[in-house]
Amino acid sequence: MGILKDAILDALKEQGVKAEWVGEKPRVLKTAAQIKYDDLRKVELNYTKGVHESRKDDLNDSRRN
Repeated sequence: MGILKDAILDALKEQGVKAEWVGEKPRVLKTAAQIKYDDLRKVELNYTKGVHESRKDDLNDSRRN
């Protein structure tokens, strides 16, 4: 790798970003904080979907009775 590419990768690593070169551009992988945030968003989304589905089922059950 060239000197500039190494310098860019070093600068990204100092910021806590994992990156690698793909072709002519650096491909930035997610930081640990971004991964944690994405995981929390997925859990939150699935939780709210589950709550809505259970409320919908309860409403439908109460209408049948």
